[in-house]
Amino acid sequence: MIREFFYLQKSDRKVILVLLSVVVIALGIIFLTGGENETSNALVSADSIDNSAPSKHYRDSSYKKPYRERTVYVRTKVVYRDTAYQRGHRLSDVEHDSVVAHYQPKIRRGEHIVLNTADTTALKTVPGIGPYFARKVVEYGERLGGYVSVDQLDEIEDFPLEAKRYLVIENPSPRKLNVNRLSLNDLKRHPYLNFYQARDITDYRRLHGPLRSLDDLRLSKDFPQETIDRLRPYVEF
Repeated sequence: MIREFFYLQKSDRKVILVLLSVVVIALGIIFLTGGENETSNALVSADSIDNSAPSKHYRDSSYKKPYRERTVYVRTKVVYRDTAYQRGHRLSDVEHDSVVAHYQPKIRRGEHIVLNTADTTALKTVPGIGPYFARKVVEYGERLGGYVSVDQLDEIEDFPLEAKRYLVIENPSPRKLNVNRLSLNDLKRHPYLNFYQARDITDYRRLHGPLRSLDDLRLSKDFPQETIDRLRPYVEF
């Protein structure tokens, strides 16, 4: 057969050689690509078997971490100051206090707590008062020097008004301020005296001598009659 090849015409021999070359090149390509696929398949298979060691893909910055659980706030109906609010967010101190107060043991209608002698434990048994307002009532009473009226609780921001019916005043004896001896800084610590009012008192003492009554301050614009009446139970001369 090879001998016959040399008897062919020169043009025919070129065609046959070209065809043989094409066949050899095709076989070479198939051999090379087939080897690479086998290697790739082997690597994929190995990765799929070894799940304990993360591949480079998982260490890549594009890898997304598993979804984390989110804290969901449950929408709670809060009843406070005779108004219903729908809340889908974290409750404020006042809102939380009204919720806690709702579930605490409470005194019954017709029962009372003495305001000036009650501690936070006793105050939390009053309907509408929780830990937050119980603490506020005690703190404000200490700043005042004692309550002389239940209505003074209105001076506490957002205080639940329905709670006042369960509180009473018995034999009030508030702590007194000696307005003729205390310094300006000591005077202005009281909730009913600001800096300008305390300054008026010290200026009056310096110019006119000791005060005999709060009515001596009536000419000052910082001491209207309402302020004098409110302050009267807390001063001495």
